[in-house]
Amino acid sequence: MTHIKPWLKVATGAILATSVAFTASGCTTTDAPSGDGEKSMTYWSMWTETEPQAEVLKTSLAAFEKDTGVKVSVQWQGRKVLDKVTAGLLSGDVPDLVDQAYDALGTALVKTNQLEDMAPVLKEEIPGEDGKTVGDVIPAKYIDNLPTYDGDVKNYMVPYTISNVSVFYNKANKVAPKAPKTWDELLANCKKAVEADMACIASDGDATWANSYWFDYLLNRNGGDGAFKKLVEDKTGASWDDPAVMETAKQIQNLVDSGYIIKGYDASKYPEQQNAWAANKALYYLMGSWAPAETEKYAAEGFDYGAFNFPTTSESSTTADDVISFGFAVPKAGKHTAEAKQFIAYFANKDRMGEISTVADNLSARPDVEAPAQLADVATILADNPSRLPNDGVSGDITDKGFNATFEQLWLGKLTAEEYVKEAKSAMVAYWNAKG
Repeated sequence: MTHIKPWLKVATGAILATSVAFTASGCTTTDAPSGDGEKSMTYWSMWTETEPQAEVLKTSLAAFEKDTGVKVSVQWQGRKVLDKVTAGLLSGDVPDLVDQAYDALGTALVKTNQLEDMAPVLKEEIPGEDGKTVGDVIPAKYIDNLPTYDGDVKNYMVPYTISNVSVFYNKANKVAPKAPKTWDELLANCKKAVEADMACIASDGDATWANSYWFDYLLNRNGGDGAFKKLVEDKTGASWDDPAVMETAKQIQNLVDSGYIIKGYDASKYPEQQNAWAANKALYYLMGSWAPAETEKYAAEGFDYGAFNFPTTSESSTTADDVISFGFAVPKAGKHTAEAKQFIAYFANKDRMGEISTVADNLSARPDVEAPAQLADVATILADNPSRLPNDGVSGDITDKGFNATFEQLWLGKLTAEEYVKEAKSAMVAYWNAKG
């Protein structure tokens, strides 16, 4: 999961793994299973118990238990939840419901065919929604673009919260308050920023997973949908000879050579320059939609969070935006899969899923839920553009070991575009040869 690390980082302190049984009057800690014949389900969550997302889920789980009579046992596992699920597959200790990002679920459970097909759940009616189904309220584009990881199931998760990667900026800045739509317009604004003694682009040198968003988006604009996947999965290396790749590398080199990236970025550690951006030290910051929440305490007075879709590089460029879905999945080995699926439909209710926005300050997977004010522009980007996956859905070793190390040298100004393409091509071929 190379492209979503900050939003998935574990909260300070030990991961909580408290089992909680919900009752109509609230929740209490317990390890006791439900009685024989009693409807029940077990849920292992990616959230720690004190996070706002957990507060949202606690409310809905308690209401679900009251309304349906299904006893719910929850373990707030934190970001390592799928490690425990994977281990539990060997011992038979598996939850009925689990949640995580699409790619975490993919590498841990989809490729080994451990998850139920969620297609029937999309047809389930949502309680209190006058006949609306889950599939009616969650856009198909958030599900249709899920990679299969060579597994048998396509619809292996039902998203409930969405993140997006877009360019953030301060709408109240006086240097370039208008969001650029094209790459040339962005470069023109970068020039204005430098002339005003302000950096154009914020970047932390050690955050290659985030800096590579620039390459991924530019290659998408220059080479079309699927260009990154084709590039890194070509075992012959021939795809590196595509002119769109060289064009992308030169655009990156131009950012470096023109001094548009914030000074000292090559020696900075995340989130140093992210915070500097919020303090008005840089014009733009390409990052996931978690950026406002992570930077608000560092934001300059009057900072007005805005975002725009990554610019096009030609009239024929795609405008697809990066979407990262987080949602529910049901392990096949669970003993109460029907109840787990019932809760997914229950939680899809607008009022319940709306608390993802009002309580957790995140984007709900339902576009009819009003976004938090700081993410209003992101919601518009999601609504107005087709969806794609960061790196075309490629993650894991291919990016960590095959792509990122060489790209880091280009981003830090240690390689020219020509040198980069040559070395990156050799590195990717070597990666695939080592895989056998």
